[in-house]
Amino acid sequence: MKLVEASRTEVQAHLIIGNGQMDERIFGTIASKFDHSMTISNPLSAHETGLSAAFKAIAKLVERVKPLNYLIVIDKEHMEKEGDPKKLLGEYGFELQGFTKINEFAYKIKAKRGDRVANIYIALNGFEKCIEESIVKLIEKLYGEKVEPSKEAIRRWLKVKNKRDIDLIESSTKETLEEAFPGIVTVIKNLVKDICDNS
Repeated sequence: MKLVEASRTEVQAHLIIGNGQMDERIFGTIASKFDHSMTISNPLSAHETGLSAAFKAIAKLVERVKPLNYLIVIDKEHMEKEGDPKKLLGEYGFELQGFTKINEFAYKIKAKRGDRVANIYIALNGFEKCIEESIVKLIEKLYGEKVEPSKEAIRRWLKVKNKRDIDLIESSTKETLEEAFPGIVTVIKNLVKDICDNS
């Protein structure tokens, strides 16, 4: 699976990042370990953060782009702060047609806006709050070292080891990534399965 910023080639889904560049970089590196025949576009390079902002972006995109598959990657704390995604969808003119909690870190939503039906996959990063928790879990799995789940502590650890965050992902198996990033891996697997089932 390949992540591209904007593409004239055929894409299977569009990515909405609810936090920042690190989330995008990590998602792209994890996605590259899966189905290489699929391409995901990241049509928005800079935008507001949060779940509400992600649904607002999808409301705009659903009118302009195809396909109608969207992946939202966001820290778990946003889901807890902003509340029920079903309610937020209604605020942006979507009519809920289906809602599935795949696991504690992943959701699949089918929602209609006008005459278009969107498939929205939500991947939650972190185990309680944020993606840094997933990164330190990966460090512990790969190196057996405990690191505080903060940007600063992770940066220091990476600097000492002369590594980048994506180096950790590139050296991990899919199974290890699924333990550290269960939301991202789950939505990628579900998207691939759904697209293959509908082909």
